[in-house]
Formats: sequence, structure tokens, C-alpha cells
Amino acid sequence: MHNGRGLHLPKIYAAEGGRLYWEAPAGLDAGVLLRDTDLPTLIHRANVTGPELALDIDTVTGLGTDAAAVDFVVARLGIAVVLTRRPQLAALVAELGGLGLLQVLAFDSTGLNRALDGHPRRPGVGTAISPGLVLAHLHPAELAALPRPILAYGFVDTPEAARAILTTADSVVLRPEAASLMGAPVSLEPAGV
Repeated sequence: MHNGRGLHLPKIYAAEGGRLYWEAPAGLDAGVLLRDTDLPTLIHRANVTGPELALDIDTVTGLGTDAAAVDFVVARLGIAVVLTRRPQLAALVAELGGLGLLQVLAFDSTGLNRALDGHPRRPGVGTAISPGLVLAHLHPAELAALPRPILAYGFVDTPEAARAILTTADSVVLRPEAASLMGAPVSLEPAGV
């Protein structure tokens, strides 16, 4: 999916810590979401040819979660898709020309609504909803309130679940083993845009 700013958001992200060097099956629109990693590994991976990278910036040991960290990741390392729990950082990613995905915990409607109240709701800022399986259970009005693009993040464990979620979400995060099983190309048509 292209988000209108020329950035590409793969349909599938394989989540890993940066040491696995996962490769997407041929024909699969996929990238790697780096999470639960450290700064030296992040810098190394940003300089290695491979699948398109996204970063959960809040989980990188040795990297702050402030404007300087976002500038370093987007401008210096060239990682254009950044997930964060901090609305101001998601907005800053967008200001720098990237795609900020605000992580929204959706364990219940109160938490979902509270999180969305702080969403920047501007071009270049989408939503990473967690757990991703919640998307299938949202009321249509709740789903319509989520700023796009939508990334389903967490508890999507099988290719079948991922395919079902992609009828609603624009992208989904899987463990590398499950992402490798996707095999057949996933449609590039936007989900509900």
C-alpha cells in the first residue's frame, strides 16, 4: 500500500529483533519490523540490504524515545515507518517525511477511545492496533474512527488469521515463521480505503 506520500507499507511484516535476517518468500509484499532490539543491531540492520524495515522505536535499548531519536532513525538511518506509543513522536515521523504509526491498545472500547483521543490525526500518521485480532471484533463505527493506514500488531499467529485481518487492516505483523508460510502473494488492494 502507498499511503499517498509515496511511502510503501508492505502487507506483511515479519517481527524480529534484528539478528534473524528474515527474507520474504518470492512475490510476497513483505518487510521486517524490528522490535525488542538494541541500538548497535538497529544501526547494523539499517545498513544491510534486505526487506524494507519498520521500527518499533519504543523497544530499542540504548535509543531514546524523543525527537532526536526519531530524527536519527528517519533522517540518518532511512527507516521510514516508525511505530510508537507517543503521539508527538508519530507526528514528528510524519513531519520528517515518514509514516508514523501510533500504537493503540484496544483491549476494550474505553481504552481504544482514550487512545484515539490523543491521535494526531494528520497525513502521515496511521494506527498500529494491538492486539491485531481485535480488528475483527470492532464495531463498524470504531473501525471507521481509526486513522489509516492500519497495522494489525500482536496475536496474529497464522497465515489464515493474517488473511482474515487483511480484509480490514492495511498491513499485519506476524512471527517470521508464520510470515514465511504466507507464500502466495497477498493482494495489494487497499483494505476498505
